[in-house]
Amino acid sequence: MPAHLKTSGREVWRAVWQAGAGAYSPDTDRNIILRYAELHDRRADFLALIDAEGLSVVGSTGQPAVHPAMRYVESTERELRAIETAIGFTPEARMRLGIVAAEARRVAASPADF
Repeated sequence: MPAHLKTSGREVWRAVWQAGAGAYSPDTDRNIILRYAELHDRRADFLALIDAEGLSVVGSTGQPAVHPAMRYVESTERELRAIETAIGFTPEARMRLGIVAAEARRVAASPADF
């Protein structure tokens, strides 16, 4: 586990490698899983800041406004969803990847395999 990961990232790192035992290759998938864990750390930091300062802040003209860090939470969550889709962390993505994997096996098989 990379030493720079914080609590949230460490939990995600462990959970992903345990849940995907045999499905992910440390050689080829390490960087995307690392990025996923780092994004979870980033999200946790932003949420802690918002929790400490409140969801609402005073805007430039004195009006109530949503904490500016929420914009970063939302963009981080978009990145997380993209990675989740790419590596099969949603039911739809798993189904799609399973179909792709089955098709690849069928195409790679020679007639002698049947």
